[in-house]
Amino acid sequence: MSKTINYDFEVMSMVSVKAPYGTNPETLREEAMIKLVERVRENDIELYCETMFDSETGSYEEVPEEWYDGDDK
Repeated sequence: MSKTINYDFEVMSMVSVKAPYGTNPETLREEAMIKLVERVRENDIELYCETMFDSETGSYEEVPEEWYDGDDK
């Protein structure tokens, strides 16, 4: 049986929310999440696999560069 680990992806895309100067950014989170979900549905986000997590050992490890096939990460 092969070992299974968790590959941790980070969202590298940004969304922009217009609001008056001085607005508490926390009040804009819901609107930002809606925009991010919309971009996900359109397959218009950039993801990067940052680390791997082994739940058996509790250790994290970076993904070796040589595992990438030369395409964008």
